[in-house]
Amino acid sequence: MKNTLKRIKSFINNYTFLKPVSIFAVIFLITCAGVFLFEAGRNEQFSGFADSLWWGIITFSTTGYGDKVPATTGGRIIAIATIFVGIAGMSFLSGTFASVFVERNTRARRGLMDFPKMKDHFIICGWKDHMKDILLDIIHVAGIITSDRIIIISNVDSDKIEDLKEEAELKEINFVRGDYFSEVTLNRANVKNARKVLILADTFDSAAVSEVDSKSVMTVLTIKAMAKNVYTTVELLDRKYENYLKQALCDEILFSRDFSRQMLANATAINGMSHIIFDLLSQANSRLATRGLPDEFIGKTFGQYKSAFSAFENTILIGILENTGFPHMIKMEALREAQKTSDVSRLVNNLQKVKELEMNRPVLVPSDDYVIQKHSQAIILERSSS
Repeated sequence: MKNTLKRIKSFINNYTFLKPVSIFAVIFLITCAGVFLFEAGRNEQFSGFADSLWWGIITFSTTGYGDKVPATTGGRIIAIATIFVGIAGMSFLSGTFASVFVERNTRARRGLMDFPKMKDHFIICGWKDHMKDILLDIIHVAGIITSDRIIIISNVDSDKIEDLKEEAELKEINFVRGDYFSEVTLNRANVKNARKVLILADTFDSAAVSEVDSKSVMTVLTIKAMAKNVYTTVELLDRKYENYLKQALCDEILFSRDFSRQMLANATAINGMSHIIFDLLSQANSRLATRGLPDEFIGKTFGQYKSAFSAFENTILIGILENTGFPHMIKMEALREAQKTSDVSRLVNNLQKVKELEMNRPVLVPSDDYVIQKHSQAIILERSSS
């Protein structure tokens, strides 16, 4: 009993607005009990304690229906006191609740809110000048993601977040102020229950490439230490940090500068290449996508799957994406399989293969005798539904 009271007291102390509410509730119950003691057996309108509760609600709220009225002197004295307390109490509670909502909105605007109940959400670490366009593209391409399921972690001014919210599709966006590589900040965004984390090459605090990429590596290390199965995607500026990210078990790396450079080179060498790539990425008429493979095709050849796949309309099979899913789980599974031998030389060879395992490895237009492995998905080109 004592421990229960301590927990209740601790809960009330954590939520300051509960203190006046608790006091109000105690006074309410005392007055209802007092009226019932004076009126029970003397006033037919108070035949049970429920009648006193009804009278207390009407009197405290200053509604004054008049359907139940104390008849005794003691009851009337309590009624007079209840009316004055009710007028002051209701005004005080209204102000308290209003201040709570104002404070909550202010904290949300400044990025001081925590999200302990958020689950299966999308976290974006960092900031870009064209952030509004990035977010809108994410929502449009993903389809199932809405702004209320997105949390931005950054040290940008709150005015920039408010500018985002002026867009109708982004008005419910969530914001956590702080360093995105900090465990405390990531905890506030509830990274442990997130679906995916996108780490941008953020030049907001520093334009130095080494510092930007170092922060990204630190962020992945921190996230994987907190939640191994959260999918992480990093925008990397310098390829020399690629191995660090792979060692940190980063799931996907975007080489934005390399992509731009290769786009320029291909556009110079091949007419119309930029239009092709743009249409594929914008998903205007057709789109690149992945599709799960039925279990019966695991261990079968690409040619066998291709024959069965030909039945799908408006879709072209162009390859296989190997080792998709959670890297930690896949590597642990591969490690257990590698150890199922008594031959030392074979064991060493198997362990080397596990070490060299590459996540999300695309195999485009494989030969028909290519064997489909576990944790693979089909890479397809399909006509857009729009």
